[in-house]
Amino acid sequence: MSRQITQPVNQVRLTNVAVVRLSRGGHRFEVACYRNKIVNYRQGTETDLSEVLQTERIFTNVSKGQFANSKTLQKCFGTSEEEEVCRFILDNGDVQVSDQERAVQLESTVREVASMVSEKCVHPISRRPYTMPQIRDGMKAAGFMVHPTRNIKQQFLDCVRLLQENRVLEIERAKMKLAIVLLQMGGNDDENSNDHQLAERRDAATTFLVNEGVAAADILPSNGDNDTRIIFLSDPSLYRRMDGIARHDDVNGRLEIIQQCVTEEGDVTLGHELERKAQQQQHRNENHHLQTTGINATQSDADETNTNVNDEVPTLSDKLQSGLRLTSNVAGSNNEDEDEYHPTITRVANSRKAQKAAQKKSKKAKRREKEDAAEREEKIAAEKARQKERDERRGLQQTASAGDAAASQNNVSNADMGENKACNTCGGSFAPHEYRSHFRSDWHMYNVKLKMKGCATVSEKEFLLCDSDAFF
Repeated sequence: MSRQITQPVNQVRLTNVAVVRLSRGGHRFEVACYRNKIVNYRQGTETDLSEVLQTERIFTNVSKGQFANSKTLQKCFGTSEEEEVCRFILDNGDVQVSDQERAVQLESTVREVASMVSEKCVHPISRRPYTMPQIRDGMKAAGFMVHPTRNIKQQFLDCVRLLQENRVLEIERAKMKLAIVLLQMGGNDDENSNDHQLAERRDAATTFLVNEGVAAADILPSNGDNDTRIIFLSDPSLYRRMDGIARHDDVNGRLEIIQQCVTEEGDVTLGHELERKAQQQQHRNENHHLQTTGINATQSDADETNTNVNDEVPTLSDKLQSGLRLTSNVAGSNNEDEDEYHPTITRVANSRKAQKAAQKKSKKAKRREKEDAAEREEKIAAEKARQKERDERRGLQQTASAGDAAASQNNVSNADMGENKACNTCGGSFAPHEYRSHFRSDWHMYNVKLKMKGCATVSEKEFLLCDSDAFF
């Protein structure tokens, strides 16, 4: 009789299965997919269902192998075709992403953001892009964390802003090379007037560009009076404004993109490096000059204010001193008048007040001294009583301890007299409290060695007369 080998019910092992679940119409529907394929399907890189689904059947419970019937599919989805239902579940269902899949997704997002920064950003002076390892190290140093579901371009802008704020890298967006093409205006056959209008439109476009933040050095010179293209370099954030300038009524042109990112290419030469360092030093000197001029201006303003204050201070001090003199004169005159009219009354009143205050102080001091003396006497008496009690207790304890010691000595002597134990090796008798220490003594150990060698043992007196070298 053959036996059937079955898998235990409590061990459901779906090692390479990713389940996508969807609840609809009070029912739960599941499809079994391959790992690392669901994200690709939702991103659009994988369109073949056979590469995504392990089976095109729809389940109510994948782990138990329970399938959904066609009536339930028709009721909940309006169709019984399993392929359409599978696509709907893959698009709208919930999937539990594993740790490895999440790590792969985050790594790909970090790589995309770093590559975009490396392609679209440059060093502000050398105009050369950074490498991918430099960008990734800068992202770690700045503490930038990618988000798995946010737009890559928005994360790229946030990363550049964070690198600039923390000054981890000297970085900026690479400029775009744009061109404003001036359209031809019909209705006028005169060439001079057309050339004049074209020059006016070029001047208007140039002024608009400078006002919007484009540097004059970034506007390339024209090839002639008949040139209808204004080529310039602009920051990518100003693209919409540049498009508005091109469509302005005074310009009447269109905007064209010549180059998306303008970067320096080729090997670095010595002349180019020296020129770059000279520009960098010039830029530093200009900043230092601006700072020094600002400091000097502030110092001059402060000196002017200090001189004004110093001019005003003597006048204020003079006014205060004059006012104080007037008040002191008035007060002195009043006091002199009162002293002239009532000299004796004021002196007598002051002496009586002083006497009363001295009497009050002396009474309070005497009362405090008496209270302090009484407290001291009470403390001394209490301390003497405690000392007497301590002495009495010590005397009782000493007598009790002496009695206990005598009793213990009697007990020990009685025990020694009645319960002595003998050592078979040494031949002596010992009390119980000395018996154990005897076996650890040098005399006993020496006799044991002699007994093992077949020699006669020695007594304690003979052992004391032995040389110390005999022990070893």
